[in-house]
Amino acid sequence: MRTKRAAAWAVVVLMLGAAVGGCGEQSDKGPSGSSAKHTKSQREPEDKSDSRVVEDDDEHTVLELSDGRQVSLRFTRRGLEAQHRDASDDAWSARKTVYETGTKPCQGIRAKAYRDTVWLAAGFGEYCRDGEEPQEVIAAVATGGLSSWTTDPTEKSGVWPKARIRDGGARVDFVDRSWVNTTTLTWRKGSGFAKVATEWKPIHPWFVGRWRAADGSQQVTIHQVEPGRSARVVIESRTGPRCKGSAVVTGIDQHDLSMSNFKLDQGTRAVNCPPEETEYSFDVKSSDGPLRLRKIGNHPKTVLTYERAG
Repeated sequence: MRTKRAAAWAVVVLMLGAAVGGCGEQSDKGPSGSSAKHTKSQREPEDKSDSRVVEDDDEHTVLELSDGRQVSLRFTRRGLEAQHRDASDDAWSARKTVYETGTKPCQGIRAKAYRDTVWLAAGFGEYCRDGEEPQEVIAAVATGGLSSWTTDPTEKSGVWPKARIRDGGARVDFVDRSWVNTTTLTWRKGSGFAKVATEWKPIHPWFVGRWRAADGSQQVTIHQVEPGRSARVVIESRTGPRCKGSAVVTGIDQHDLSMSNFKLDQGTRAVNCPPEETEYSFDVKSSDGPLRLRKIGNHPKTVLTYERAG
């Protein structure tokens, strides 16, 4: 029997390793420096959905647009199909395949519209309705006469939770926010879907820089977020067996940093190279340190203390 995992609609964070590449060291900018500048982007204006849902269950959704037209979206054995009809017409158009797959659908279709731009998000998975994650996740957009749909099947761990409409319906952003990053899939009228973009949340600048363990055993270099990449840590042994590698780091809060997806580049794994990802975190309380490697749990314990080295 297959083990049930988190619900298909939950927003989970399992993309860390796949979304980043490379782990070479870069120059450091000092105690609170960073090789990337982070400015708070201005929020772009959005167009509020003006459609309403007139029918909705696990298998299908019917939207009514602001001009009175209706769009019917339905799961079938072949995937996902759409129909539409005018406000003054009882007859539905011929069925149009939005997405073809033999995989079983998840529960429900998320769909909204602004004027004549309709967008949807849905998921498919063999055991999706039993609590497993979807194997296939799609976003789709139709405009104008609604006879043609543009679809993007994206590899991700959960169905797109939100869509934002902009530029009078000429742009739709499918957005998935987590405590680590924001992932956005953008559709534009005339060009269709672009590649998925991931914006990582910067770590606190107190962590950034080069640190050396007080006992001389290792050196840790922490790099800030750069465009298209998350923050990273490079761990290098200074005594004992050679061990050098890097990992993704994310801010738990202002003072704590978690690590994941360690990649060994040189030598062999050694004591605290790397520390067990689910059992340890890095901790710093001020701009000049010290940095501490802490064993987390009911009784936190400092394993290593580091002094700033650059």
